[in-house]
Amino acid sequence: MINVESENRALNAAELAMVNDTRSPAIEQKTREELKALAHRLRQAHSRAHDISARQQREMRGKAEPHGARRAQENAGNVVKAQLLLEAIRRIDEELSRRDEIETGRPSPSEFARRALELKMRSESGHHPDPGRTASQGIREKKRTEEFTGGTSKREMGRVSQATKVSQARKDSGKS
Repeated sequence: MINVESENRALNAAELAMVNDTRSPAIEQKTREELKALAHRLRQAHSRAHDISARQQREMRGKAEPHGARRAQENAGNVVKAQLLLEAIRRIDEELSRRDEIETGRPSPSEFARRALELKMRSESGHHPDPGRTASQGIREKKRTEEFTGGTSKREMGRVSQATKVSQARKDSGKS
């Protein structure tokens, strides 16, 4: 946000009057036609400031010939002026859209979004079908009709286990 001092420095008297007309107490007292005329004048002033800023930028880079006697040294003032005028145009556009919403009774996009969220939260979340069994419930065990006889015998498991113990003891003792 730009302070009042820099506004006074960047804008001339006519532009400053136009920008001040877009602030809170003054903008609400203007008619729609006055606001549209003010927006038109602000757009023209913004366009002019923007063009001057672009020209000065080109002069500073050496791409264009100087417009005056000397080459432009900086264009910060015109950049600030264009920014201030653009903010004023946005304020007018917001005021005009606010008035349109009041006249038409149409809610703003934020109100549409709020209403959509409210409807979504109120609706039932069970509109998807039941997925059936899932991994979190685990698999159901199938009952065997006969006793399992295949696989490794207890004697073989003991032999392998003992061989592992012996092998590990050899490694730990340093003998291969």
